[in-house]
Amino acid sequence: MKAKPWMAGIAAAATLFASVIAPAGAMAEEATAPSTPATSTTCATNGNTVTVKGTDADAFKTWNGKTSSSNRTFKVAKVANYKIGDGTSGGSVHLETVAASETSILQAMQELKSNDGTPLYQNKDLQGDPMNWLANTGQDSLIRKYADNPGVIGTVLEANKVSVDDTNNTMTLTMTEPGLYVIFDATQPKKQTKDTGDTTVEYAGFNNMLVGTPLTAGCNVSNNTGTVNLTSNANAKTGSTTTNRGGFQFTKVGVENDRTGLSGAEFTVYSDEAFTTVLQDANGNEVKATSSEKSGLVDFSGFKLNDGIYYLKETKVPNGYWSGSAAKLQVTMKNVDGTIQLDSIIGMNETAKVLLTNGDNGYAYRNIKSITQLPLTGAMGMAILGVVAVLCIGGASIIIVRARKTKRSFAA
Repeated sequence: MKAKPWMAGIAAAATLFASVIAPAGAMAEEATAPSTPATSTTCATNGNTVTVKGTDADAFKTWNGKTSSSNRTFKVAKVANYKIGDGTSGGSVHLETVAASETSILQAMQELKSNDGTPLYQNKDLQGDPMNWLANTGQDSLIRKYADNPGVIGTVLEANKVSVDDTNNTMTLTMTEPGLYVIFDATQPKKQTKDTGDTTVEYAGFNNMLVGTPLTAGCNVSNNTGTVNLTSNANAKTGSTTTNRGGFQFTKVGVENDRTGLSGAEFTVYSDEAFTTVLQDANGNEVKATSSEKSGLVDFSGFKLNDGIYYLKETKVPNGYWSGSAAKLQVTMKNVDGTIQLDSIIGMNETAKVLLTNGDNGYAYRNIKSITQLPLTGAMGMAILGVVAVLCIGGASIIIVRARKTKRSFAA
């Protein structure tokens, strides 16, 4: 059986792999099969670091709004040593499972099964060292499955052993000694959100990493640099989602000469339905706007809003217009393909419902100068008729009372 290179990377978000592999001779030695060991005149360990290279160094950090408070927290567990042998023509290297963790690692190996449910790894006598066997399977799916459930827990790597290089978009982890490690992202919460004001970036964190520290080039080992390169298409990418905040706009119109646009109407957005707390956007600006001259445009597009529900109130009605026609609206913002956009505007009372329209040019809200200019439709029409009926009844009552008083005066 010829050993295959242990590939760096599984095509899934935030899955990281780099590895070492025993050359063909090392596998053959463990399986007691004849072969010629791969040799090198310079095979040796080359430090005890692991480097992860990405496209955004901020993925390696924790965030509190716009500020990074620290780097992510990691736990590490060494699962294999490098066994390097020197011969007359050079050196060879293979993996040797850490004795203290061998029992739990062997149990984890039993979960790697064939289609009929048979464990693929049986025992050391038949297949040699378990970690060396896994490396030489060359099967990414098996390696991923083991990394997800490696049979080890790990201990927290000290904060001073995790460093981030913003210029080169890399993170370096310094281990206590060379070897093969399982690295766990122990950051809480694992999902971290960077808030720039204009955007939010959610970093999903990292799946377990199975990665080896560097070896010299002479060892003939695949991925011998101890580096996971997330910028390569062969490797997984850092899981992150960027959302661009946004605002909305609509048109303010009036009656008569103001039918195409009404200026001077002030609108304020509140965070609560009772209109008690003026909203501030992600940049700390109060969300207010005034309808423009001629066009009557009410433009909130420059504000940086999240998705969600907001409450819009007309806090200043233009001169000459009925205050009862002031807008009270519910505005819903929605995330559409990573950009916050207007989803809907609805009236919060019957007056607002009939004065708000949504046509080919978008939403428009009409002010009126008196209640008689309200459209006589639906519930609003019934309400107006009710008001008129009450006024008529009231007027009739006054006439009757006066008539009775007049009659009594004649009778006296």
